[in-house]
Amino acid sequence: MRKNTSKIKGFSLIELLFVVAILGILIGLALPGFTDTVEAANTNSQIKVMLTTLNLARSEAIKRGQDVSICASSDGADCDAANWTEGWIVFVDNNGDANGAGGSVDGGDEVIRVFDTLGAGSTGAFTVNMFSYNDLGFSSTGGTQQFTVTPASGSVDNTRCIEIGPSGRGRRVEGAAC
Repeated sequence: MRKNTSKIKGFSLIELLFVVAILGILIGLALPGFTDTVEAANTNSQIKVMLTTLNLARSEAIKRGQDVSICASSDGADCDAANWTEGWIVFVDNNGDANGAGGSVDGGDEVIRVFDTLGAGSTGAFTVNMFSYNDLGFSSTGGTQQFTVTPASGSVDNTRCIEIGPSGRGRRVEGAAC
């Protein structure tokens, strides 16, 4: 006796609709958690860029034996008061007048590096308009300073900070501790 081998095997339309509906529900449940994960990764990345900036400025100050400053800048050529979201610059204050002039880059100063915007809709804020390192790599700004990155959603859990003590070394702080 021969078996019937011509029978078609596959999914029915109803079975396919059930699978698609279940997948839709699972994706709907997972998406908010995934968005939070992406946001946390973005703020972590942005804090790492600022730590790199601080390390660059500190090492250049020690290497050159001069004050090196970091300030907010939207055009990459001069300082903007407290607008860290648009970008920032690292510059050598060759003539020693940047701190007294309220943070400006003039003809005697050298811009070392220009950094672009924070991105991902995040906002950045420093407790000072300009942060400086002296020739020994210590903070010449005085006291403990803080740089904060807040994600576009404003989530406290995904907020990241860097605290910079008088020694000039930055340490990363997360979440509500900011």
